[in-house]
Amino acid sequence: MEYSEYSNIVLSAPLQQLKDEHVSLRTDMDYIYDIAEEIEFDSGPAVGQLFATLHKLVSAFTVALKKHAKREEEGLFPMLARRLGGDDRTIEVMEFEHEKAERHLLNFLNEADQVGLTMDENDAQAITIYAIQAHATLTQHFAKEEKMLFPLAETVLSAIEKAELERLLKALSSI
Repeated sequence: MEYSEYSNIVLSAPLQQLKDEHVSLRTDMDYIYDIAEEIEFDSGPAVGQLFATLHKLVSAFTVALKKHAKREEEGLFPMLARRLGGDDRTIEVMEFEHEKAERHLLNFLNEADQVGLTMDENDAQAITIYAIQAHATLTQHFAKEEKMLFPLAETVLSAIEKAELERLLKALSSI
């Protein structure tokens, strides 16, 4: 099936839920990116204040992203992997991208914590690059999921599997 064939597919409730979660994550991600850009091009005391704001946003975003990723990794991905078979690397790529984005966010948080109170403008700008890398990774990743993975899942998962996915997502959301 070509990408263009996927664009007309209406998603079932659990797949639409996962797609809808991208909306708030993307909004937060874009705000993080905007602040990161300001840090990159600003100077003086404003950089420290912006970085403190960025740190809070990245911390909260990391928690929200982990919850979303857990729903995909423990709900959708195993079901889809069974349907696609062992030779297909689609889920492996999706999981790698989750890990890559999470690694960028954790690098940001860890380096910020290591530098701590001694942080200067150069440190802030260098560490902020991790937030920008996470944004780039997630922008591409979300697009792949929305344009290819979710529609693919809609076509290959049975109604019973979609109902099971919906139950799993509800259970994982309450954790």
